[in-house]
Amino acid sequence: MTPLVVPVEVAHPTQAILGEGPLWDASVHRLRWVDIVGQRLHEYDPVAGIDRSELLLEPVTTVALSRQGPLLLALGDRLVSLAAPGDAPCELNDFRADVARVRFNDGKVDPWGGFQVGTMHHDGTEPIGHLYRLTPDLSMEVRLSGVTCSNGLDWSQDRATFFHVDSVLSRVDLYSTEVETGAMTGRLGSLEVAGPGIPDGLSLDADGCVWVAMWGGGEVRRLTPNGTVDRIVKLPVSQVTSVAFGGETRDELFITTARDGLDERQLKEQPHAGDLFWCRPGTNGMAVHRFGGEL
Repeated sequence: MTPLVVPVEVAHPTQAILGEGPLWDASVHRLRWVDIVGQRLHEYDPVAGIDRSELLLEPVTTVALSRQGPLLLALGDRLVSLAAPGDAPCELNDFRADVARVRFNDGKVDPWGGFQVGTMHHDGTEPIGHLYRLTPDLSMEVRLSGVTCSNGLDWSQDRATFFHVDSVLSRVDLYSTEVETGAMTGRLGSLEVAGPGIPDGLSLDADGCVWVAMWGGGEVRRLTPNGTVDRIVKLPVSQVTSVAFGGETRDELFITTARDGLDERQLKEQPHAGDLFWCRPGTNGMAVHRFGGEL
């Protein structure tokens, strides 16, 4: 079967160094996302076509929502909350990642109200990373070990399956989860993701299919539950980092990209590298979960 090609357009010429971590905040009808290397927390208003950003004092790798209002952020070595723009981040606990060897990377709030965030080896060569879960009582749990580059993650609508990317392995791993508690109860297998490029961020749609960004591959692919690629979003840039469903009915797909890792020639050939992209994927996403603890 030949995959359907979904047309895409530039949502905003943000020129991020390493755009990542998009998620839709339905309470304010905005897309929140980060520029890791640029150390910026972004808020994009698709109706006004305006993107606002706040410069932080250190790299910020992902952003999440809470039920109480403050945002949750993963910085290089710790997790913090941010009550309002311009406020100082508030540390959530005393946990610190070994920043000499790893840093936090992608993350997402799970259906049970915990904030799951992975770490990655700086050079992407050693499996010394972990996937952590910040519980609603602000303690840290280890969910996975031996990870080289923990990346995209999401849960099925019935809460029975967890999807996780270790980019170095070029696959999406599937784990069974206990529906009531979210505890991981076993590995179910994986969806192999062939090149060009390697899998980065991902998001599930309401049909149970996986939309995965291909770093170095210049596209987003939709994988059906049996691993078939049935839709592709082709972008005019190579470093595609992550995806998020948004809009009033979650029928829009926002895509972050990067300039990081491109040389001068490649940047001239890819003038939209680092921009925020948008398309209508022909399906709907699922609601974004919010952290359940007190901040």
